[in-house]
Amino acid sequence: MRKEHPRPIFYRKDWLNLNGKWSCEFSKDIKGFSKKKLNKKQFSKKINVPFCPESKLSGIGHTDFIQEMYYQKSFVIPKSWKNKKILLHFGGVDYQTSVFVNKKKVGSNIGGSTPFSFDITNAIVENKSNDLKLHVIDKRCQGSLGPTPWYFGDGTFDNAKLIKKWVLNKKRIQPRGKQSPHQHSWGCYYTRTTGIWQTVWLEAVNKDNIKNITIQSNFKSSSFIFIPEYSRNLSCNLKIDVTFNNKKIISTIQPTSSKKFSIKISKPKLWSIGKPNLYNFTFTLLNKDKKILDVVESYGGMRSIEIKRNKIYLNGKPLYQRLVLDQGFYPKGIWTAPSDKDLKNDIVLSMKAGFNGARLHEKVFEDRFHYWADKLGYLTWAEFPNWGLNENAKGSEISFMKEWPRIVNYLKNHPSIITWTPFNETNTLECNSQHKSLMRKAYSITKKLDPTRPVNETSGYQHQKTDIWTVHHYEPVPEILNKALNPKKGVYRNFPQFETSYKNEPYIVDEYGGVWWLPINLRKKIKSWGHGDKVRPKTIQEVYERMEKLTEVVLKTKHIQGFCYTQLTDVEQETNGVYLYDRTNKFNVKKLSNIFKDMSLKLKKGYIQ
Repeated sequence: MRKEHPRPIFYRKDWLNLNGKWSCEFSKDIKGFSKKKLNKKQFSKKINVPFCPESKLSGIGHTDFIQEMYYQKSFVIPKSWKNKKILLHFGGVDYQTSVFVNKKKVGSNIGGSTPFSFDITNAIVENKSNDLKLHVIDKRCQGSLGPTPWYFGDGTFDNAKLIKKWVLNKKRIQPRGKQSPHQHSWGCYYTRTTGIWQTVWLEAVNKDNIKNITIQSNFKSSSFIFIPEYSRNLSCNLKIDVTFNNKKIISTIQPTSSKKFSIKISKPKLWSIGKPNLYNFTFTLLNKDKKILDVVESYGGMRSIEIKRNKIYLNGKPLYQRLVLDQGFYPKGIWTAPSDKDLKNDIVLSMKAGFNGARLHEKVFEDRFHYWADKLGYLTWAEFPNWGLNENAKGSEISFMKEWPRIVNYLKNHPSIITWTPFNETNTLECNSQHKSLMRKAYSITKKLDPTRPVNETSGYQHQKTDIWTVHHYEPVPEILNKALNPKKGVYRNFPQFETSYKNEPYIVDEYGGVWWLPINLRKKIKSWGHGDKVRPKTIQEVYERMEKLTEVVLKTKHIQGFCYTQLTDVEQETNGVYLYDRTNKFNVKKLSNIFKDMSLKLKKGYIQ
């Protein structure tokens, strides 16, 4: 059971975790939510929330198609919450959710990766058991297939026309990330996640409360900027206490009429790579009689991230990013980490292998992961799980806009996030006017919501408007990669026929490497694939040599300002990881650090790393 508070960056003491045993039922077909279902005391199956029914940790492990889920949970409101407003929070439910409390519909949500909340005060009863039910629809991807002869489990197919038809299908408008659209995992698509996959929790607040506070740091003026939002227009005061290492730094009071204000920090300790200096904030909402209405605890890091010419600067110094691709999948939990320790451990493992950050790939990582990145001084790029969408379809824009703005607003206080990536590897067979327009809109809306960070509007391709120029290249032969990344004119681009021109943006190879390797004892158990399959290394020494030489090519290419190696762990049939899927060692970690860290420190002097 995941018992920890799901959002430490916005913490109140009055909260109740609803994770644990729920009842449920699910269906391969969509039948709807009948009165009979609503009136049921419990459903026929038991499930361990927040783990999806496809996962082993859920207690179910059903990996065939599920298009509909029914959930039920009973809860009692603590007596100390009497006369308080009760909020019901969901970290993530995939995909379309309707919520009922005591048979009364309290709200609905569309979006599998976006946290959402409902005020359920008028639906609950005090001192008695309350009945919570969810109806979740997660439709099969348009054009998805069951087990057919073209499926081999290793990323290969015998029907190119069928795959092309699926890729171009304009009815594909639901974002799914790396969830397999077909019955089984294949290639770089893995086991699906249906329904609840992040923590469900209750929170008690006063009628007058702090709705949200945006926290920004101004490196040049050594100050924190605060933009508060309240439950309604209030004539109150907001007291802010700032501490560092449990020592009080400053305390100030602002009227709630102040829509934006700043607090200057004397001789600030900067947040940086491996130096996670964090300031703690306590926000206390007081009425005119100085009665406490609300208390929220949070934190922030003093740091800057900006672009000058063709370089990215962290705290005023040029930054070289040694990122690893992190897909956030787990053998027993799929999209959900088994425990909070597992979230932290992924970051620790990455840093041990020589990386200073991660590109969080095709998934919105839970708030607790970002909390640990903040606490450990670990850089991240936050990304939307756009796969499943056909960007050439108008409906995809609607689906994207329902989620991405809310995701940015929810996560933007985390100092560890230094880049937003709305899309990854968009449709390579077509790039129509709708597609190009969507890339530009994704850039603009992200910048409007958060002007403090660079936006990489689509990782790899096809760029239309971006702060960072990113490319993907999985050439396994170092000499050929070197030739590709150093053309006689201009720079390497993945799809120049679709993209806008390169305008000297910071240039990062944010996918490369991916060297296939699987220990001999696992080769009969897993039919795996990896990048560079046509020239698979025969020995582990060949793997080290390829990793080193490919990374050296990237490091010695002068215009490249960072890299992202594929990938942190193996995931099901994809064995490109520097660790096995269960997070145990696959290689000598010291040798990995020598390749990804030591060589970079030697060749990229003058950069902060």
